[in-house]
Amino acid sequence: MFSHQLVKEANPILEAIFDHPFVKGIGDGHVDDAALKFYVQQDFQYLSEFIKIYASIIPILKDREDMRFFAENIDFILNSEIHPHHVFCDIANVTYESLQHATPSPKAYLYQSHMYRAVKTGSLANIICALLPCPWTYNEIAKQLTATGKNTADNPFKSWIDFYLTDDEDGGLTQKLFKMLNELSKNMSEAEINEAKGFFLKSTELEWEFWEQAFYQQDWRFADIIHGGSHHE
Repeated sequence: MFSHQLVKEANPILEAIFDHPFVKGIGDGHVDDAALKFYVQQDFQYLSEFIKIYASIIPILKDREDMRFFAENIDFILNSEIHPHHVFCDIANVTYESLQHATPSPKAYLYQSHMYRAVKTGSLANIICALLPCPWTYNEIAKQLTATGKNTADNPFKSWIDFYLTDDEDGGLTQKLFKMLNELSKNMSEAEINEAKGFFLKSTELEWEFWEQAFYQQDWRFADIIHGGSHHE
């Protein structure tokens, strides 16, 4: 199946995500406050664009149940996915509201541009492939941390891990999107399959890059020039 092919080819990147010091820090119960704050600043902006791209799928759909599914997940991102942000903010001892006005960093900007490029193709498979690595890798991180005994009661990140475990169900977002791709792939040419796969694999690497940029706070080198003094720390 197409979904199995995607997971197999992306697995080396997923393993690198598991080994990333930010992700390992979540498992060990300690990540520097600066990394947590940078992550929340960038992820708030990323998810705002993620919602818009989700919404772009609805006009392409024909089945009302599929429309309902994507509408419900837009609502989930808007109203529920603030919880893991609050976990990071509480640990870093900073208010969530103070981190909502950052400018997208270079890698976040690249990731957003990549997703919009998928939208411009007009292909539902391409859009899903560009979006899917986000929920997929987070669910896999949560499962891996739990399987390796890191999801303990004394880990301050426990509720963050628990939040992303909830997608590991047949009716969860990740499984639903993989199933949609399997159905779509039945009517796709080899060229279309390869194009969609490219979006999936690039997004998976960009998930690694997102952890990387947060851990090292990789912002625009010439931020003051680029933003004309409007850069937010």
